[in-house]
Amino acid sequence: MSGTMLYRPGDTFLHRADPRAKIVTVLAVLVTALTTTRLDVLTVLLLAVVAGLYLLGGMSVRAYGRGVAVVVPLIAVLVLLQGLLQAGPALLTVAGLTLSEPGVLLALGIGLRLLAMGICFYGFSVSTSPADISLALHKVGVPYKFAYLTSFAFRFLPLLQDEARTLLTAMAVRGSGEAVSRSPVRRCRAIVRMLFPMLVGSLKRSGEIALSMELRGYGLPGRRTFVRTLRLRGADMALMGGAFAVAALLIAAGAGAFPLLSSEG
Repeated sequence: MSGTMLYRPGDTFLHRADPRAKIVTVLAVLVTALTTTRLDVLTVLLLAVVAGLYLLGGMSVRAYGRGVAVVVPLIAVLVLLQGLLQAGPALLTVAGLTLSEPGVLLALGIGLRLLAMGICFYGFSVSTSPADISLALHKVGVPYKFAYLTSFAFRFLPLLQDEARTLLTAMAVRGSGEAVSRSPVRRCRAIVRMLFPMLVGSLKRSGEIALSMELRGYGLPGRRTFVRTLRLRGADMALMGGAFAVAALLIAAGAGAFPLLSSEG
């Protein structure tokens, strides 16, 4: 597979880890990020996620830097809007606009939360194959049809990417300057124009795949068997234990049990 957030085979600790342990770790990060907007707690959480991906998965910041670069402008807009709308003492003035301190801190907290959750999910999706995701969900009690739908969605992403790339190329060949424009507005117009043909193509492909699955007896009753089985190892238990420990520490800090950094967020 290719693409920014698609599975890439590897031999790191995260690639070998049981997908259930990685799902638990992702949930621990999500719960921690959603329980607080304190800047010190979220900063430590973000650093922990970045360090964990580098040490356990060999993923440097360069690997997901382009995704972070897309989020940063959104955070800047959020800071501007929250600084203008939230009441409170003034923190700074930008182009004649006075931004309140509570609004700016709240927006920065939300931005750090989005970065921590997004980078964590990036590490999960890049190190976990769609087949392992469906198998893990089925192991924890999700009916196989729904578990398979999840992995099917991950398998669909590269097809949609290739189709979008083909449509943009076709528009450029036909003389459309929007498809190759550097302007975000013109680029968005090109994306809007290709949504309908992509939707039609996806519906057609879904019908063909559903027919193919029915012909292969996918809907028949009976006990299912799998080529690969999942077993939690000591390393998987250590991964979940570490995630729980870090999450508990940060949630306690977010609740005011003790400060981590000097910021009050």
